[in-house]
Amino acid sequence: MRSRALAHPARHGFLRALRLPTPDVIEAVLCIAWEDQGRDSRAAVYDTLETMTKALQPQMRGKLTLLEKIATLNNFLFVDAGFTGNYEAYYHVDNSYFDCVLITKKGLPIMLALLYITLAQRVGVICHGVAFPGHFMVQCSDGVHDPIVIDPFRDGHIWSMVDCAAYLIQQGVHTPLLEMLEPPSPHTVITRVLRNIKGSYVSQSDFANAASAIERILILNPNSAPDVRDYGLILGRLGLPHMAMIYLERYAKLAPTASDIESIRYHAKLLLGQVVS
Repeated sequence: MRSRALAHPARHGFLRALRLPTPDVIEAVLCIAWEDQGRDSRAAVYDTLETMTKALQPQMRGKLTLLEKIATLNNFLFVDAGFTGNYEAYYHVDNSYFDCVLITKKGLPIMLALLYITLAQRVGVICHGVAFPGHFMVQCSDGVHDPIVIDPFRDGHIWSMVDCAAYLIQQGVHTPLLEMLEPPSPHTVITRVLRNIKGSYVSQSDFANAASAIERILILNPNSAPDVRDYGLILGRLGLPHMAMIYLERYAKLAPTASDIESIRYHAKLLLGQVVS
């Protein structure tokens, strides 16, 4: 399975995007979509982004304050272009593919945030992602005033620092707010996209595509114990007991005190029976 994926030109493109001095997040997510969907939409996406940038630039001229720039961006994306969060089909996998989001104008928080960041940076607005647990947003700044947190999933709604702190408390996060507002690394963003894709495919029992997503997660995070475990379990579902055992044994070494370790060991014994039978 992995050898076939490694030969795919999209996987080569994905790896090239990661190897750049600053990994190219948009290129990486487009290569993810290319591999999964079987079509290379990169040129069309970059053309669309260029067209959107040219339409937005005249509206950003003049001495605008940061709030005015954000209001202009919000109006352009969420009113004129009609982008919005996909509440009705939140877990549909198309919400995690950047090319699909540009077509449907609906997506998950992280995809809409990536679009927002891409356009904002193209017109000179300083911004980066905000990787809260369960929700991804955008933080914009001008280097003078307090940064502003924007929620592209909710049509550009602005979160106050009180809102952010309350959300983190609700999620059981005790990390200081300023630390949570630090820019996530490109690898963190790409991993999050892949985990969303993995979750969508697992919910559909599409284990082959789920396995492909995990393979790419493990390129970024080779020692991520939960992903090593899930890859082993999914390989078992795909009728590959020997490979499944290798990953479940690795999970046991990575997380020997995990709460599910006994059930994983039992599962590995069942797989061993398939190998020797």
